[in-house]
Amino acid sequence: MKPVTLTLLAALLPGIAAAEDWQLAGHSVTLEDVADGGSRLSADGAVVLEDWLLLTDGAGPMPGGAAVWGVSGPGGNACDAAPFVLWLPEGGAARLDGPVDTCTTLEAQVGPDSITWDSEPVPGEMSESWIWTPAGGIVAGPSTPFAPDAGRGWEALPELADAHPADALRLEPVYRALEAGLGPDFPAYEERISGLGSGGLEGADYAGRACIKLVCETDFAGLWLDAARREVFAWWRNDADGALRLFPADRVLWPEGALAKLAEED
Repeated sequence: MKPVTLTLLAALLPGIAAAEDWQLAGHSVTLEDVADGGSRLSADGAVVLEDWLLLTDGAGPMPGGAAVWGVSGPGGNACDAAPFVLWLPEGGAARLDGPVDTCTTLEAQVGPDSITWDSEPVPGEMSESWIWTPAGGIVAGPSTPFAPDAGRGWEALPELADAHPADALRLEPVYRALEAGLGPDFPAYEERISGLGSGGLEGADYAGRACIKLVCETDFAGLWLDAARREVFAWWRNDADGALRLFPADRVLWPEGALAKLAEED
């Protein structure tokens, strides 16, 4: 009979925690579930990190030792899990770097002697990056502002099927119309349209809505892109004063589909 692994036993027998184990650079590392929920990461018998959501993305050698990296967080939709690295130097004590203080969705790129996490810039927010090295731990990297895709115009509207409304602002004429039309209100609109939301095509037109987390019913933004007229229609509400703002302000100018979406907010 083949031996049964601890992970398989955990699946077969309730109450036994699943575990992953690594032997790296002379260190013993274990990731295991805890009885009351969540997971625990240990190095050489000592717990270094425990959280409700704790996932490892990789493990391997680095100059001078080895590393285990992943993400950790409390779960839920308030924030994405944040990156961490467990550094395992040859002949030295294990060191936990992170988790970093961020709510941003980040993608990891692993190099021969470093790990970099980057986010895509979204309307109203700079991109975010973090860089880990064995010597320096995790430090903030460069950031870039959002900019629409140069030359990408109304012909790209069919590409927005199931797209978040922030992605619609990557169309240059859409972004420019909102930027010019909303004036000083544009940053507030950007913040809301880049929040928790969804969108998609309705016939040839696009509709999307997004909001500030935790106050979605009262602090939000919406977007309607009219394909035939090649015109932009937007609405947003700030929880601070409750006023529903429109662009353009005159509802007579709004197409029927956009007015239907607006009626859901009134």
